[in-house]
Amino acid sequence: MDKRKNKSKDTEVDPAHPDPVSFYRMIFLLLAGGSFLFFSCSKNDITVVKNLTRSDTLPSQTISNLTTIYMDTGRVQMIVKAPLVNNYSEKEEPVMVFPRGIHVDFYDDSGKIETQLQAGNAIYYQKKDLWEARDSVVAENSTGERLDAEILYWDVIKKKIYSNKFVKITTPDEIIFGEGFESDQAFNDWNISHVKGTVYVQSPEEQQDSLKSNRPSKPISK
Repeated sequence: MDKRKNKSKDTEVDPAHPDPVSFYRMIFLLLAGGSFLFFSCSKNDITVVKNLTRSDTLPSQTISNLTTIYMDTGRVQMIVKAPLVNNYSEKEEPVMVFPRGIHVDFYDDSGKIETQLQAGNAIYYQKKDLWEARDSVVAENSTGERLDAEILYWDVIKKKIYSNKFVKITTPDEIIFGEGFESDQAFNDWNISHVKGTVYVQSPEEQQDSLKSNRPSKPISK
């Protein structure tokens, strides 16, 4: 038996025969609440509210601490790791979103890591087999070369990585700034489309030799 508290006394309510006054009061409150909700939505942007409840804006699957291994003819090609993945498989173009970033290890034929790539966030387009990495994108290969990019695309089928934005490549000898970039996915054979500038880096030995050559000689005493 459901009991409702009244300021004066407790009254038992028969669910099959509710009190007419209470019934109409409830209807009024529901209508008033609905009007207030509608007013609040219209005062703000109602499209935002609609988007929050659309099914295609919600992930169909959420994965924590993902590790994906890509293999070819029994050999590990790459390993992708991500702390969080939101899978939108119901979208017209299914995507996997990595809001907390990714880390990728590329392996050579001997099973050793030859290149590492990481980014602050990324999107994987499942139909295209294409990755889009953003936010502090960094790639480093085994020869000591490092790529810093605003945005980087990785075509798994073509085994290519490329960008149409600003990039910086640091090698043991120089730092190259440019716009537009393309490379094999191992980041061994790369090319910058439009070089904007180059800074040459001296080794410690070269710096010492440069200091010695620029040091003024002592005057000969008579």
